[in-house]
Amino acid sequence: MMEKTMKPTSKADLDTVLDEFASLSGPPDSATLRSFVNNYPEFERELIEFATDWIATDALRSKQPITAETVGSIVNRTMSRVQAIMDAEERPKQLVDLAADIRAAGYDFQSFQRTVNIDRSILDCLIDRLINPATLPARLVAVVSDALKRTADEFRDYVRLPPALASANKSRGRPRAVQVDFSMLVRDSDLPDTDKTRWLAEEPDPKLAA
Repeated sequence: MMEKTMKPTSKADLDTVLDEFASLSGPPDSATLRSFVNNYPEFERELIEFATDWIATDALRSKQPITAETVGSIVNRTMSRVQAIMDAEERPKQLVDLAADIRAAGYDFQSFQRTVNIDRSILDCLIDRLINPATLPARLVAVVSDALKRTADEFRDYVRLPPALASANKSRGRPRAVQVDFSMLVRDSDLPDTDKTRWLAEEPDPKLAA
C-alpha cells in the first residue's frame, strides 16, 4: 500500500485525522499506521482502535459463515497484530524477556495463556526457562512463536538460555535452578484433562531435542 498521510497541523481535530485515515485505499500497513501515530500522538489510542476495527472488518469479508465466535477471534488476533506493529520498534531483535515480549505483542498473561492453551504454572516456567528444552513439543514452539510474531528459531534460542534463578532463592552457596520435563508440568497443571491428553501426545520439537 502506498503511504498516504496528512501533513500535521497545529489544530488538527480527531474527526479530521480519522477522515484522512479512512480515505486510504485499504487497511493501513505498519508504515502508514506508524506515520499517523507519529504525526498525531494525542490520537494514538483512537487510531489503533480504528485500524483494528478496519483490519478485522476486512478480514471478515472472506469468512463464511460469520458467527460471534468468528468475529471475536478475528478482533482478538487483529488487536494483537496492531499492538505488535506499534511496539515492534521497541522490542529487541533477540528474545531475551518472554514476559516483556508477551506484553509487546498485545497480550496480558491470561489472554496469552488462552491463545497458547497453557496454564499459568506452565507459562511461569517458560518465562523463567525452567522447562527442559528438549521436552518442549513442536506444536508449543509453533503457537508461541506465532503469537509473539517471532520466528521459531528466536523462541528456541530463548528457551536454550540458562534458567532464571528465582529471586526468592536465598540458600547459601551457589543457587541452582532445576529444569523439569514439559510432560510433568502438564500433568500437574490446571488444564482440562482433554488438553492434558493432547499435549502429552505431542512430539518434542526435533531442533530442541537434538
